[in-house]
Amino acid sequence: AIPPLEFAFKDERITLAIVDAVISPPMVPKGSICKELKVYPAECRGRRSTYRGKLTADISWSVNGIPKGIIKQSLGYIPIMVKSKLCNLHNLPPKALIEHHEEAEEMGGYFIINGIEKIIRMLIMPRRNFPIAMIRPKWKTRGPGYTHYGISMHCVRDEHTAINMNLHYLENGSVMVNFIYHKELFFLPLGFILKALVAFSDYQIFQELIKGREENSFFRNCVSQMLRIVMEEGCLTQKQVLNYLGERFRVKLSLPDWYSNEQAAEFLLNQCVCIHLKSNEEKFYVLCLMTRKLFAFAKEECMEENPDSLMNQEVLTPGRLILMFLKGLPRLMGLQVNLIVLGKKQIPPWMEIVLIPMTGKPSLYPGLFLFTTPCRMIRPVQNLELGKEELIGTLEQIFMNIAIFENEIVSGVTTHQELFPHSMLSVVANFIPFSDHNQSPRNMYQCQMGKQTMGFPLLTYHDRSDNKLYRLQTPQSPLVRPYMYDYYDMDNYPIGTNAIVAVISYTGYDMEDAMIVNKASWERGFAHGSVYKTELIDLSEKIKQGDESLVFGVKPGDQRILQKLDDDGLPYIGSLLKYGDPFYSYLNINTGESFVTYYKNKENCIVDNIKVCSNDSGNGKFKSICITMRIPRNPTIGDKFASRHGQKGILSRLWPAEDMPFTESGMVPDILFNPHGFPSRMTIGMLIESMAGKSAALHGLCHDATPFTFSEENSALEYFGEMLKAAGYNFYGTERLYSGISGVELEADIFIGVVYYQRLRHMVSDKFQVRTTGARDKVTNQPIGGRNVQGGIRFGEMERDALLAHGTSFLLHDRLFNCSDRSVAHVCVKCGSLLSPLLEKPPPSWSAMRNRKYNCTVCNRSDTIDTVSVPYVFRYFVAELAAMNIKVKLDVI
Repeated sequence: AIPPLEFAFKDERITLAIVDAVISPPMVPKGSICKELKVYPAECRGRRSTYRGKLTADISWSVNGIPKGIIKQSLGYIPIMVKSKLCNLHNLPPKALIEHHEEAEEMGGYFIINGIEKIIRMLIMPRRNFPIAMIRPKWKTRGPGYTHYGISMHCVRDEHTAINMNLHYLENGSVMVNFIYHKELFFLPLGFILKALVAFSDYQIFQELIKGREENSFFRNCVSQMLRIVMEEGCLTQKQVLNYLGERFRVKLSLPDWYSNEQAAEFLLNQCVCIHLKSNEEKFYVLCLMTRKLFAFAKEECMEENPDSLMNQEVLTPGRLILMFLKGLPRLMGLQVNLIVLGKKQIPPWMEIVLIPMTGKPSLYPGLFLFTTPCRMIRPVQNLELGKEELIGTLEQIFMNIAIFENEIVSGVTTHQELFPHSMLSVVANFIPFSDHNQSPRNMYQCQMGKQTMGFPLLTYHDRSDNKLYRLQTPQSPLVRPYMYDYYDMDNYPIGTNAIVAVISYTGYDMEDAMIVNKASWERGFAHGSVYKTELIDLSEKIKQGDESLVFGVKPGDQRILQKLDDDGLPYIGSLLKYGDPFYSYLNINTGESFVTYYKNKENCIVDNIKVCSNDSGNGKFKSICITMRIPRNPTIGDKFASRHGQKGILSRLWPAEDMPFTESGMVPDILFNPHGFPSRMTIGMLIESMAGKSAALHGLCHDATPFTFSEENSALEYFGEMLKAAGYNFYGTERLYSGISGVELEADIFIGVVYYQRLRHMVSDKFQVRTTGARDKVTNQPIGGRNVQGGIRFGEMERDALLAHGTSFLLHDRLFNCSDRSVAHVCVKCGSLLSPLLEKPPPSWSAMRNRKYNCTVCNRSDTIDTVSVPYVFRYFVAELAAMNIKVKLDVI
């Protein structure tokens, strides 16, 4: 489908055409010495490299139309989707996946770019090969006489080449066709295209256009006028029209000189007009149909179609997206060939020119990674594989952003969930117990929070080099779970802990969304977690290119290391790193100089593992390492928790177990939940879960919490109430509690049960920001902002308004002046200048005079100098104005 590249060279016509292209699986480059030639995803994640395969094209070349053979040419590399047919993990059983450092249930569907997992979001495109009637007010600006009426068609060939084509209705009743070729917009009167496509007489064209509207005199006149315009340009036959179009367009088509005008026009029609159709007659009839629809639309005989309707949309899959960019690649190569041929004085044989290797960096395809997003979802994540065939699917499935292929449809299966069970939102929603008993916004809320859990996202922590990974140390399997939880084997990747939750207002530490946690539970490991951070250190980036003198290591007897680093210059695995400790050390072999880098993070960490990395060709010296650190993050005041019903809470206090309320049997709750959280949120699912969890713990089983299993007749409360009753507990899930402080029985019955709680990764350690004094901006002398640089929080316009409204202007003065950039400046009272007072030269060393005066250089006096307190930024502003010849005069009273 890619047009051949043709150019003249030494009076000979040379044609280059891509006849075949092959993408090879990810492999080590030829000539490398290694046991295993295949490259696997885990290695690319660890080395922070791209999982990619080589793209090789067969280019046939001919001189003056005589074939001369085929050249195999590398066109660089393209990213390979994990678990696709080209991936080295394709069809491997779970045991083999584990041997290659992957999850046993690895699902793939994403790419690895520079070590980061990314998925290509499926984009919504206009429905292919369908004329859509649209109103676009901006079309009026396309030229005089243009209206907002138009018919748009997204033409797509079988091999996915696509082009947008519009028919515009003009006020005088004529029609303009517009299309884009190589990112440039072209307009052409419809009559020229119709006459160029077929060798019909004007009468035959006229008859086809007015079909079904023969009685409409206005339409007949419009059609006649369109054909008359063509005649007035002297184009009577198809051949003349082709010649006319080719002459005007060939300069934009970059065609070789030996193409006739007619051939150029045919090239234009082939590449830009209804490209999904094979024959010119078919194109002619489609354009006539679109014209009739356009006139019906402009005269309000038919309705505007909604481009946002699912009926007028389709989904662009990753395979098609990459194909679009690869088809633009040969054109880049063609431009390179032409530039080199034209640009060199001594022209080398053109064969050498074609064989110039091309760089395979993703930046070669501008925009390809515009649509990629880092893969940060909870598993499972599934996307579409490359190279699949035509999409089909019902509206509901496309609405869920799913594309379904014919070979994936199973007979007898009805729901879209079973048909294609990997749509992200529905996957998360499937983990909410009794979701039909909750208010719907709470379910949506949990869908978002489910992706922020500090759970157990993977089993291969040792093989990963992600920037940040969260891990819950004490995960549990939920006692109450929907059917889909087991369907996805989520117990392999648990996301929370079963907690005993009492619904009670106890002290003031559980106001609003705050919650109290039992200190004894915390000490036993409740919701303990860690954060894994990885730092990649590449010594080749620390020095100029080509210098091989830096390696990791320590200088014997170096006092800075203090036994904290091993002989290889790296920290000991399992050692504790504190702020200011030596982190790693490297040497310059040539000079013997040693460099020590210190650990700069304020939080203590444990060195979890260190990976020594090589480069793509496998000949890298000891220059690149990945240090993975483990930062313990046990729950602390300000950390965020949530149940699976969108009920988030902030840990406000770790309460001693002896002061917590307790039940008759001596049970002390892990969490105290504020009862005011239920009425407005209407999360009845959480109340049912509490009862179900309690009965599950008593009877030693797991309950099915799939939505819509209970109804008005068969109520969940009754079912679980009877189970609680059978275990000797209150039917309604309530118990009498005793005050932990006084030991007196509380008057109210307290609702207490087991709820599965998630710890979220929003932690106060990552968010707190405090500053007393510190760094200032070099130019304005004002305190800097930003948590990473120990800066402050901006006291802005609105905060200023609040202080003014309170009438506390002195506090405002203190905040915006004294605490910001107060400075004492010298000013000349007479001339009002801030810039002219200068300190006089120091007296000679033998002089007894020691106090130096400020002198005004304008007035030449020192008795007119006074000091004023002004913001430093004002002094800077005065200096800037002076640079533009603007004088600032202060009136000092």
